[in-house]
Amino acid sequence: MADAAHADDPAGQDAERTVHPVGAQLLWGDPDPLWAVGDWRPDEIRTVTADPADPFTRLAVLGCCGAGDEELRRALYAARGGALRHLTEWPGSYTAVVQAGRRITVLGDLAGARPVFYTPWAGGTAYATAALPLADLIGAQLDIGHLAALLACPDSPEALGDGTPYVGVRRIPPGHTLILREGSREITGYEPVASLAVAAPEADPEGAVEGVREALTAAVRARLTAPRHAPDTLLPDP
Repeated sequence: MADAAHADDPAGQDAERTVHPVGAQLLWGDPDPLWAVGDWRPDEIRTVTADPADPFTRLAVLGCCGAGDEELRRALYAARGGALRHLTEWPGSYTAVVQAGRRITVLGDLAGARPVFYTPWAGGTAYATAALPLADLIGAQLDIGHLAALLACPDSPEALGDGTPYVGVRRIPPGHTLILREGSREITGYEPVASLAVAAPEADPEGAVEGVREALTAAVRARLTAPRHAPDTLLPDP
């Protein structure tokens, strides 16, 4: 939740009393609190700060990320200045949230495998990795047009755009980031897009194949070296 109304606003007071996700772990508090809700393992939630004297410049990474703590801290310094692209280049599958003062930046991944959703709420913006909690938060109705497009074009995500099955809840498009600052909300791309009108320089096939091979190897290594968590099982019935 970011840029919500302050305590002297009646809407903000109601928001502070009602929004406490059930079973949530608070990653950082006011003025723009961030929670982790669900079955997250300890190694899947990581937070770093740029400087102990500056507690409002911080980075949260949720999921399986192959970057070390020092890499996360260097990335936070760069992201504070606006450089975001490298935050998505680490091996693994994760969601990154950056806070720099009152500016919140939420990054969606390139493939859309870890979608992020957002909705206006209490004079600010609420965001989550699932659309249903946000729809419940604002009491959203079903978006019949979105459901019709989903039924008519199930294999064409372009027809759905950034919509969701709930009115008022939107999705961050793949390769884009949600920037929240001083009550404003902006969706911007972090991945360079090549123009189709101008021919791009021909890529080296061998170099491209080697780059894909290295990226896949690093991603698989990050997943295999992550801690394993065996589910709790009951003892067999004697």
